[in-house]
Amino acid sequence: MSNFIQSVLGLPLTDPVNGGIYIAILVISALLIAWRLRKRDFVSFLLAAVIATVAYFALKHWDVPFYLFVAGLVPIAALISLIHHAGRRVLMVVIAAFSALAVAGLANMEYQSYPDIASLDPTPVAQEMDYGQFKAMKSADSAAIVHVDLPGTKSGFTARQATAYIPPAYWSKKDMNLPVLVLLHGNPGGPEQWFGSGEAAETADAFQRANGGLSPIVVAVDATGSETANPICADTSVAKVMTYLTTDVPTGIKTAFRVDENQQHWTVAGLSYGGTCSLQILTNHPEAYGQAVDISGQAEPTIGKHADTVAKFYGGDEAAYQAANPAHLLATKKYPDHQAILIAGNRDTNAVKALSQLSDAARAAGMRTFYTTRPGGHSFEVWRPALRETFAWIARQGGLKDVNDPFDGVQDADLQR
Repeated sequence: MSNFIQSVLGLPLTDPVNGGIYIAILVISALLIAWRLRKRDFVSFLLAAVIATVAYFALKHWDVPFYLFVAGLVPIAALISLIHHAGRRVLMVVIAAFSALAVAGLANMEYQSYPDIASLDPTPVAQEMDYGQFKAMKSADSAAIVHVDLPGTKSGFTARQATAYIPPAYWSKKDMNLPVLVLLHGNPGGPEQWFGSGEAAETADAFQRANGGLSPIVVAVDATGSETANPICADTSVAKVMTYLTTDVPTGIKTAFRVDENQQHWTVAGLSYGGTCSLQILTNHPEAYGQAVDISGQAEPTIGKHADTVAKFYGGDEAAYQAANPAHLLATKKYPDHQAILIAGNRDTNAVKALSQLSDAARAAGMRTFYTTRPGGHSFEVWRPALRETFAWIARQGGLKDVNDPFDGVQDADLQR
């Protein structure tokens, strides 16, 4: 690859200059719409405002920043104008396309999903395959990314396919059973979130290359059932998600792959909803995993308002809700054999408050914990490096001792009881 192409692929998509360009495109687009339309046609902006307002309140529980809805007025207005004014279609198509790209750029700056041009179409670090192809393999010089079904046999939960990273040591060291890292996605989201913007495969592959092919087996699983669902990671009248993640997932992984059978060597980690879920799992079912990594999780399981959550999932039974709430469990039970790392973006005020308090509570309950912040908000700017910086620690807890840490991350001594 030429130096020029490498330079182009390395161009950032999320620095302040990009933000200025996106805003300039939106301002110019709005002015062009206003200039080309007659006064009575400002109904386009009015309709766009109504649509954006409805969308804002419909999606408010996801904490989407208000400015993104304001930015969305421009491409919506352009599309409405495109429908109503056949004579101006070329201009409106251009405005709609460029302003939509600008809104997508601003959204990307908020969530940091694609840091540069190369990340839009990353070079695969491993061969991707279905489970049948994986089973047919007898040896491999590189890692594999495997799509596998983990059925909800006991829970009845209908889950989407999981995605697993299998390191080269799986074939080269057949006398060795590797530990497992289970990754949980956010809401909205799915298992692919970690293997896309989360760069789980890139992280695991860099680790195995520094350690002779050794790495935990990494499995990103479904924790919600659909892209937009929020079953609060619990066993409720809505779904038995907790049973799925603590019983069906481990059983399915052990059936599908050759792994360390001792689940106390396993770690469950997640981002946002998945971070909240990881601590729920560790406190409700400490037998299922030995460690949790909670990245940008919430103070408690929620769909927005506490009363609404209790009403929807527990029929208004506050005691039943608290019996599954990590904060309550940490205040009433002891966890001397477990460990947790909690990480928040320093601009994510909700997560900073929640995770610092939960870390203190976990430590008081006998857990070894480490709480830290890193630069960023509620975005992949935090989630990607958080996985990298905890990966070697996760491997060591899984029994892979004396491993090299290519990321210079968390040390055992960082955790305190």
